[in-house]
Amino acid sequence: MQIITGVVLPRQHIDRIRAGLSHVNAGVSAWLWGQHARFALWLPVLLAAGAAVYFMLSWEPSVTWAWGAGMVVVACVTARLVWGTGLLVRIGSGMAGACAAGALLAWVQAHHMPPFPDLPRRAVHLSGQVLDVDAQVLRDGTQAWRVRLADVRFLDGINIGMPPLRRALLLRLRPDNACMPVPGDTVLARVMLSPPAFPALPGGYDAQRRAWFDGRAGSARALDGVICLHGQAPIGMSSRIASVRQAVARRIRTALPGVRGDIAATVLVGADGVIAPGVRDAFADAGLAHLLAVAGLHLAIVMGLVMAVVRMGLALSERAALFWPCRQIAAVCALLAGGGYVIITGAHLPAQRSLFMAGLAVMALMAGRRVMSMRALAMAVTVLLCLNAENVVELPLQMSAAAVMALIAGFDALRPYLSAWEHDMTWWRRAGAWLAHPLLASVLAGSACIPIGMAHFGTVQPWFVLANLLAVPLMSVWIMPWGLAAFMLLPLGWEKLALLPMGWGIGLVAWLARQVACLPVAHIRMPAISNGGLALFFAGLCWLCLWGGRGRLPGFVPVVLALLSPWWVARPAVMVSPDARMAGIAAGHMILTGPGGHPDPFVLQEWQRVTGQDAGLLPDYGRQGPVSCQAGACRVRGRVGDIVLLLSVSRPGQALCRDARMVVNLSGQAGCPDVPVIGRFDIWRNGAHALFAPYDGGVTVWADRQVRGTRPWVMRPGGAGMPDLPLARTE
Repeated sequence: MQIITGVVLPRQHIDRIRAGLSHVNAGVSAWLWGQHARFALWLPVLLAAGAAVYFMLSWEPSVTWAWGAGMVVVACVTARLVWGTGLLVRIGSGMAGACAAGALLAWVQAHHMPPFPDLPRRAVHLSGQVLDVDAQVLRDGTQAWRVRLADVRFLDGINIGMPPLRRALLLRLRPDNACMPVPGDTVLARVMLSPPAFPALPGGYDAQRRAWFDGRAGSARALDGVICLHGQAPIGMSSRIASVRQAVARRIRTALPGVRGDIAATVLVGADGVIAPGVRDAFADAGLAHLLAVAGLHLAIVMGLVMAVVRMGLALSERAALFWPCRQIAAVCALLAGGGYVIITGAHLPAQRSLFMAGLAVMALMAGRRVMSMRALAMAVTVLLCLNAENVVELPLQMSAAAVMALIAGFDALRPYLSAWEHDMTWWRRAGAWLAHPLLASVLAGSACIPIGMAHFGTVQPWFVLANLLAVPLMSVWIMPWGLAAFMLLPLGWEKLALLPMGWGIGLVAWLARQVACLPVAHIRMPAISNGGLALFFAGLCWLCLWGGRGRLPGFVPVVLALLSPWWVARPAVMVSPDARMAGIAAGHMILTGPGGHPDPFVLQEWQRVTGQDAGLLPDYGRQGPVSCQAGACRVRGRVGDIVLLLSVSRPGQALCRDARMVVNLSGQAGCPDVPVIGRFDIWRNGAHALFAPYDGGVTVWADRQVRGTRPWVMRPGGAGMPDLPLARTE
């Protein structure tokens, strides 16, 4: 007979536990009811979460799945309307419905796009109509034009008579090209085409997904000078605005030549390709890269200036009726100049993000409401996600939303202290409050953007607070006001009167960027935060910013965990590019690449972003750390077995196969007996590979196609797309 013994809690202990749980439940319910006015702020967060889950899947949901997600949304809305008085119903239906709606939005937008075409693999002649034109400064300092073409037709061989491409094509002209295309022109050129690039490593940046939602078919490089046929009107409003933007940029750079003119053209009309790479790198190392991107900062400054001028003009016109026409005209001119700036720059950005945010700000100002509020931000992000759900995984929306959210929440929490100092009788406290605003703005926005920069760039700029503390006020009180004045003087041809003083301020900011970039540890490379770590950071940031009271403080925990996550995630020991032309081996604090001494800069940059390591070359002969190379083959030593990497030999010898656990062959498919092999055909079929060597001695292999799966934007092996053929005639 078996006797089972255990601990039996007395009745009073059970009642005490139940009472404690009931007390906790009542406290949580009371806190949530006190926060019910903030529930709506979580709508864009949950929409973004649903869209992010869709993009992270390794399989494509079917139509049945989409119908199911739609039914979940309908059921949640119905439950909210019928049983909306209950707290659990409100929270549960809101979370499930918003997440399902976000995933459904992403699915619908992904399947609404036309398929990638199968681009010719040889030099071809093409014709297309110019949508917009951007100047691009190359690494050697030369300038080339980058043109976006629509209605592209190929004029060679079997492509004659085929329908035009349904997607746009990016064409880069030669630096010595004679003609300068403008929107509306028809371009004839002989080019080499390339489809959107495959990720440089599994889980890396997906350029094919970005091109899929941008409506791009790929890129082209002009082999000869192109022919521009002028005389046609631009296609659509965006092309007309692009034509105006190009003309304004040309006038700005004529009035203000050199680096200052390039930065002014970038700030005022979004000509982001005209800045030399060295200048852009200095701004990035100083933490001032956001000043070279037309975004919420510039639009907020401009629209704030416009509304200040308008309000001042109206107030003065009421007090001095004699001079009211002049003040009214000045206010109207300022409003038109600011509107022109918003339209020209906003139409240039993806999804007109900045245009919408600026319009929302103007509406709030005219209605007498706060411009910077969580509800306005939630509304803007919700609309942007509805327009293009793919923005949730891209840098611009992530950085803009994080910075603005941190600014609003931070200043809301500190407003009582700042207000007390602003109205204090002591002069040094009033001065301190005045100086605290730019300092706090720099600290809050910069701190919120650090993890995002770590995820997308793998770098940190420790001196960003110092640089922004001086540069942002200068941008607000000097550079952008003169830029707005330049817009007002453009119709009269007097823009140089305002551009010259604007250039003085730009020169000072550029000098500051160079000085800060030269400081010690101005640019620290570190491993990138993974997608999971970035999601954890946003969960904590939203908890901190969207809730009120002390209940927001637990949000610091996921933020700290996200910042520490790069050192908890295993890094690949061997990486292979998707074209099998380049391999990288992690050796200590460096990535050793080969074969050859000229690695692909784009692939190498992505590898460095993920690993946070410096770059080097594999030795032809000899040993460096755990890597030993000889006669076109390298061996990565491990505890139990080695990884053999064949760079330029197609078949390993008997000596190489000794103690081998895995063989990577860039030249062929041959390997060692009874040893797994990753050959050139495997790389062609499955894309980039990453090999992990954990401490137990095994080798884990990840392939790009294994991670991304079969999705609409994942191209077939070799970058093959849908043949551009007409439909067959019906019988």
